Amino acid sequence: MRKTWASIITIYQNTKLNGKLFIRITLLMVVTLALVLICLQYAFSLYDEQIYAKSSQVLMMSSNTIEEELERIEEVSFNIAVDPQIQSALLELQGEVTGYDIYRLEQKLEEELANYVGSERYIHSIYLYDSSGREFLAGSSSKPLGEKEKRIAMYSADRYEGKNYWMEIDGVDEFLTSVRLLRSYENLNFDRIGKLMIRVNLDKIVAGLPLTQGEVGGNIVISNSSQVFYSQKGTHDLGDFDFITKKGQGYGIEKINGERYFVNHIATNFEDWTYWNIIPFHAMFSKITAVKYSMVLLFTFLFILLISIGFGFLKRITNPIEELASTMQEVQKGNFLAVQSLKVDEMPEDEVGTLYQNFKTMVQRIDELIKENFSKQLLVKETEFKALQAQINPHFLYNTLESVNWLAKTNKQQQISSMVEALGHLMRNSINFNEDIITVEKELDIVQSYLTIQNYRFADRLDFQMDIPASVLHHHIPKLTLQPLLENSFQHAVEPALDVSTIKLSAVETEQLLYIRVEDNGPGIDPNTLLYIKKGIIKPKGTGIGLNNIDQRIKLGFGEQYGLEIENLAGKGTAVTVILPIQRGGIR
Repeated sequence: MRKTWASIITIYQNTKLNGKLFIRITLLMVVTLALVLICLQYAFSLYDEQIYAKSSQVLMMSSNTIEEELERIEEVSFNIAVDPQIQSALLELQGEVTGYDIYRLEQKLEEELANYVGSERYIHSIYLYDSSGREFLAGSSSKPLGEKEKRIAMYSADRYEGKNYWMEIDGVDEFLTSVRLLRSYENLNFDRIGKLMIRVNLDKIVAGLPLTQGEVGGNIVISNSSQVFYSQKGTHDLGDFDFITKKGQGYGIEKINGERYFVNHIATNFEDWTYWNIIPFHAMFSKITAVKYSMVLLFTFLFILLISIGFGFLKRITNPIEELASTMQEVQKGNFLAVQSLKVDEMPEDEVGTLYQNFKTMVQRIDELIKENFSKQLLVKETEFKALQAQINPHFLYNTLESVNWLAKTNKQQQISSMVEALGHLMRNSINFNEDIITVEKELDIVQSYLTIQNYRFADRLDFQMDIPASVLHHHIPKLTLQPLLENSFQHAVEPALDVSTIKLSAVETEQLLYIRVEDNGPGIDPNTLLYIKKGIIKPKGTGIGLNNIDQRIKLGFGEQYGLEIENLAGKGTAVTVILPIQRGGIR
């Protein structure tokens, strides 16, 4: 309770400072917003540099990939040039051959060339010419070599004398042609026996590069020292851009046909080619620019929104807290009814509303506890008074019973002596409150004293059966639990009966529970009466310890899951079962 009061007072005191504090927080937020915007601008500039660097790396990887594929084509070209089957067929074609031999050799050469076409997925077609100019084709026949290209290829093959040469035709073409002069390796005479041309689909190679597809991926362009000979997306957007004078590696923002482009280029030693990646600036940076302005607008909007919410929130807290503090002062004066003026139902379901509800509940609970404590104090005083009164009689009764017992023994009245001793033992245990929880063995001693008296009363009309295993004697049980249960059985089963009545007292233990059962063969209990007994409305006669009292003492001592179970045997009697936890080595 003290913590709750202290928390409420602290909140009230702090609320007075919230106005000045909120102004300071607002200024701090303005400074923070400016710093955030500066940091964002710096972060985006770093991000731009990372994009430039990453684009250069990707272009370099792409150029390496293209050149690796072309080098593999060169290797295929060399393998064809030294292929023994092709060498043999070309040499045979140099002699005098008939029409059938020409057909046979043509089939042989085309089959060999077809194997090489299938070995590389980027080879479009292979052209082979013998020394007489006869043409042998393998691969796709679509988009064949033009006459101009063929003449340039023938000339280039003679010019480079057996070396591989990549023929770059004027204008932009999707194909790149590898040209090589074939020489005879028989007897190492190196006679010219043919010419080889391999057409490579450069579009397919570029399509497989690790580049972003679409407009953001840009346009891959390849140029040599004099011209552009390949453009992935054509040249209509390139205008008059200078691809020749720029050397080495670099990037920048260029204006082409009035539009801004991000241009990245890298030169390689492979045929002195330069690779270009031309990306529309708006496609590459429009999203980043949009994010920049969106972030600025978002932060500004959130700042204004936060200021507005802050003022409203401060007002929502200040007014209710002041009202709550005023009510607290009334409660401190002892006026607990002041909390009734708090309009808890009208408060929103937030922290302040919860504070209102908790404070009202706390005060009402304090009021209830004060009244309850006052009632308990009265009950304690009354109990202490009755206990003082009860202390007068027991000593007199014990002395009187001892005198009666002595006279009975003197006159050799053993039955009277036994009954007096049992009654004395029973009384001592009934009014001795030093031990609330005893062992089952001690409880059975009390039961034996009670049975001694009842055996003299109902000698021939009582059949008492007890089945208590020795293993349960050391378990614990609330004092005066079994004797009142047996007393109920005598009152409701034995006393009204004319025939022999049976009462069974038994015990069973499981791994965690102890069950002690008192069963009689009386008339049973009416269901309504059973309900009244459970509610404590009906109290038994005799000791005055009712079943509800026993059940409550068990629950108080061991837990709510334990207690009594009353069972109506429907014409065969009543059974009451005591359910207790196993108590080994001490009381819980």
